[in-house]
Amino acid sequence: MRQVDQDLQQTSQDLRESKLELLESEERFRLLVESSTDCAIYMLDPEGKVVKWNDGAERSQGYKAEEILGRNYSVLFAPEDAEAGVPAQELAVAARDGRFETAAWRQRKNGARFWALVTLTAIRGPEGELRGFSKVTRDMTAQRAVEESLRIHNAQLERFRVIVENVADYVIFTLDAKGRFDSWSPGALNILGFTAEEALGREYSLTFTKAEIEAEEPRREIEEAARNGHCATENWQIRKDGSLFWSSGVLTAIKDRAGKVTGYIRVASDMTAQKRLEEAQLGINAELEIRVAERTRELKVLLREVYHRVKNNLQVIQSLLKMRARLLPEGETRVAIDSTVQRIYAMSLAHEHLYRMDDLTHLSLSKYLQDLFRGVEASSSAQPGQIQLQLDTEEIFLTLDHAIPFGLLANELLSNSFKHGFPEGRKGTIKLSVHRLPNSIRMVVKDNGIGLPASFDRAKGASMGLKLATSLAHQLGGSLEFSSDEGCRVQADLARL
Repeated sequence: MRQVDQDLQQTSQDLRESKLELLESEERFRLLVESSTDCAIYMLDPEGKVVKWNDGAERSQGYKAEEILGRNYSVLFAPEDAEAGVPAQELAVAARDGRFETAAWRQRKNGARFWALVTLTAIRGPEGELRGFSKVTRDMTAQRAVEESLRIHNAQLERFRVIVENVADYVIFTLDAKGRFDSWSPGALNILGFTAEEALGREYSLTFTKAEIEAEEPRREIEEAARNGHCATENWQIRKDGSLFWSSGVLTAIKDRAGKVTGYIRVASDMTAQKRLEEAQLGINAELEIRVAERTRELKVLLREVYHRVKNNLQVIQSLLKMRARLLPEGETRVAIDSTVQRIYAMSLAHEHLYRMDDLTHLSLSKYLQDLFRGVEASSSAQPGQIQLQLDTEEIFLTLDHAIPFGLLANELLSNSFKHGFPEGRKGTIKLSVHRLPNSIRMVVKDNGIGLPASFDRAKGASMGLKLATSLAHQLGGSLEFSSDEGCRVQADLARL
């Protein structure tokens, strides 16, 4: 009997200790739940109503305990999920399987959504009866954003890898911060001939020529890329087999967020064919330039010979006409021949000046007019030095097409002054000026001779010289204006020069 009493006392003692341990365990669990602020931990009854709510739930979901206790936990779901019966479905799975886990969007009190990692666990009594559920919800929005960013980044890297591995026409490789190869594309193998195993870990100077290595070109490119962000280059480089190719590409620095260079990437193409073509074209152009220069010299010689022969032929005609004139008595016929001789001289003089010019296409007006004046003086009856020339002209150059009619016009006007302005040995001056205007060239011939006769009428003038001068002025885009003020003045504004 005593033994029975002792056993009963021991059993009672064990029950009291077990109950105390259970209470202590429940208290520790309660303290753990209430002190957890990183997770929303709350209890539901079998129908899904909230019966316990910790500080972490308040922080995460936005509801205070007094706002949520007794309400169905479906208020924590997005409206469309609640209407679709998702809360009840989760409870059913947890009740059936004992546990339900998911990652899904949940909604806070203020309507904001967050990505949640949810664990719903069924709580049962000693007899297996369902007493409710415990729910742990962890806000994984930041982690999801990081994961999404990482996923996108990995997808981009994968696309880049696929692109690089399928580009066989471009050299693509990367260097570490010290300028050593740390990746090598199939295109690099295809163009340079080195395998990845042969290239990785070696210096950037691997494909540079000896001359460029001695000139420290690899180091210069890396330093420029580090300084400016990139370095564009075009140069001869060397393949594994020793052959040269013309490389055109860009070395770009890779920097971290702090701006520190962590490596480099180079993309280049083999432009050897284009380079060879350019060099060949340059050679052809140089040869053509030489041939053109030779042909130009030949043409200049030929053109100079033509001018010289024309001048000589005109001088022969002058001589023949002079010989014939000497056989004629004084009169209009002899005067007409002498005037023709002087006009031929004006034309031959233009050819003479042209073949003396370097380009053979333009003659200098000032020098030509000086020689023309001396020719008119020599053919006139004036004594040497009797009539002085005052030449005022800009440095104007005329082509043969313009020089001949301009020279003939100047010859007629100068001859007219010599013939009519200074009779009986009168001394005087002829001023010849030629200047550019905005849209023409103005020539003025002015003498201080006796001037025009009072009866002078250009419209009624019948002389050959006046008609010819008027026609020449018209050919050069102008007309003659006569005036008499202390001599004779003739002005022509020639718009076609």
